[in-house]
Amino acid sequence: MDHDQASLDRRLSSMLSDAGLRAKQVTSSSYDVTFVSDLREWSVNVRMTEAWLMLRTFVLALPTAPARRLALLETVAQINAGIALAKLSLTEDHSVCIELEYRTEHVGADTLKQLLGLVVRIGDEHYPKIFRIATGDATLDALETAFKKPAKEGDAA
Repeated sequence: MDHDQASLDRRLSSMLSDAGLRAKQVTSSSYDVTFVSDLREWSVNVRMTEAWLMLRTFVLALPTAPARRLALLETVAQINAGIALAKLSLTEDHSVCIELEYRTEHVGADTLKQLLGLVVRIGDEHYPKIFRIATGDATLDALETAFKKPAKEGDAA
């Protein structure tokens, strides 16, 4: 590892630690941070170069059925039109991921933690719809509805 890469690795490791995040080093200047949410676990890969901080998390594999694939691609385009900063993308291995790139000159521990939170929130918000379209399965409907139910009168706030 050259001096510049070692410096980047120390900086990223320090930011993750200062943000109170537990991260597993994958390669130099590349870490995985895992978040457990209501519907699933998200493993967000965090990489850094001199110019960019890059976050990426796997959402699901593209369906092989042409009709489901087309419906999913249309949904991804619609979702991307409604969100800023992070985007759903398709990878060369036929996966859907959430990706975010941010200039490193603007990143500190607090910003890194907020950006990671954004990626996870986008995943949590859109995963049920994407899953249903990709699989044709309504399994997540009841769980999603339970987490979005308004409080009943008399329920503790």
